[in-house]
Amino acid sequence: DGRENLSKAKKYIIKQSIYKEAPNNVIFIPTDYNIRILENFGKIVNALIKEWWYKISTSKNIEKYKWELEEYRKNLKPGDITLLGLITEGGQGLATANNGKYIGVLEGTKWAEKVRKERPDKLLLATDFCKKNNIKTKQDAIEFLEDLNEKEIRELFDKIKEKYGRDIFGQGWIYRIVSENEIADVENLTDDEKMNGIKGKRTFVPYDKGDKEGNRWYAPTPYYIDWSRENVKALQTDPKARWQGYQFYFREGFCWNNVTGEKIICRLKEKSVHSTEAMTFISVVKILPDFFLVCLLNSNFFSYYKNLFLNVTVHLTTGDAKEFPIIIPTATELAAFEKIFNRAYTIQKQKFAGTITEAEAERELEEVQRELDKMVEEMYMGKVTKKEN
Repeated sequence: DGRENLSKAKKYIIKQSIYKEAPNNVIFIPTDYNIRILENFGKIVNALIKEWWYKISTSKNIEKYKWELEEYRKNLKPGDITLLGLITEGGQGLATANNGKYIGVLEGTKWAEKVRKERPDKLLLATDFCKKNNIKTKQDAIEFLEDLNEKEIRELFDKIKEKYGRDIFGQGWIYRIVSENEIADVENLTDDEKMNGIKGKRTFVPYDKGDKEGNRWYAPTPYYIDWSRENVKALQTDPKARWQGYQFYFREGFCWNNVTGEKIICRLKEKSVHSTEAMTFISVVKILPDFFLVCLLNSNFFSYYKNLFLNVTVHLTTGDAKEFPIIIPTATELAAFEKIFNRAYTIQKQKFAGTITEAEAERELEEVQRELDKMVEEMYMGKVTKKEN
């Protein structure tokens, strides 16, 4: 291992068969700690993958083998080791292929203010339109837009995109600002409305687009998607969009950013439609609630395991995550994790409500993180140990 000093690289001598026993046959730095992880989970993870992977590899296969999977889940008991993909449902979310047309941000948020500030500059990019309407400067653009209401602004940008190309304002730019009286009550949506769209004036529903700010535990989404009858039909038939049905939408679960960096960023997901940027799973086993799985994914141990055996890049796909080993907790362990989660969740709620500062939230969450890391480490590896020799 020459990462610290290439001319004086650390050397390890191990049996080649060790790598054949590793999940996915990955080659890893064989420190004592890494070998212990392999000894604890390698054989059972490999056996589970061999027996079950085909049946959980896709959403279609999960549905096909639904009864077999349910029977397996019924027999899980505290102390057993399973795979994340065996006790959850979910997958990649919706790709609209035209975010500007379908998605907006909630009025009164910092994202809405950002959209308002960007609109005049974006309008000036439509040079032919501006020339025809005698819009020469940014001030001209501001004054032009001030004479329009929100509905007229949407129609304006929609028409410009249709005429001059989808990416004239930059790929994926969002210009809709959504008011509270346009938002539907997701708790009362019928299956038909979830699948085929909503009639009436309240057609916007929460849209989880991932969280670039890196909030763990909880983060309210400022994004909403227009789930009108017309739009859903278009999304179902547009070859550029990625429609995978609605069975994983409007359900509570947990999600993480596809781009993780060094650590996995996981949070509870409320009832919403989610995009391909928010990798989403939903626990289907009562003894493994979503909050417990959020705790595990937010631990340093799971980030370490991910980089060791699953994906050494900055990404964590749903396919990767399905291979995480999950230890079924005892009732006592589960209660301890629930306390940890509730503390972190409350801190994040307070931060977004403005009752504590971001700095205060960060300090409190660091303490929660230390306790969580110790709990997960002890659960998976026994007493806390160092990761290197």
